[in-house]
Amino acid sequence: MLYVNDDGSIQLTRGDTARLSVTIENDLTGSDYTIAATDTLKFTIKKNVNDSTPCIQKVNIGSAQFTIEPSDTKDLPYGKYMYDVELTTDSGDVYTVVVPTAFKILKEVTW
Repeated sequence: MLYVNDDGSIQLTRGDTARLSVTIENDLTGSDYTIAATDTLKFTIKKNVNDSTPCIQKVNIGSAQFTIEPSDTKDLPYGKYMYDVELTTDSGDVYTVVVPTAFKILKEVTW
């Protein structure tokens, strides 16, 4: 089961598939930012923000769609994690488009 709450926090049952889409709003114009074919988006999950190694990291070029596969979470301990999303443009500008936010791996019965 996948839950994306109003505050952006995510809850995912361990071993489930999650398809997530990131919408980026241009703060200056208020309009949606269109991902360029050369833009890189990184979706990173860590146990806490101070960890140097991510538990999961998905990197997409030219797409705001991320898929967390069952194999990505099947061995993670249940509990609380943090995630963020970072945009790097072709010109080298870097923007954190989703600040560190809660990500919870939920218990499962069937595996």
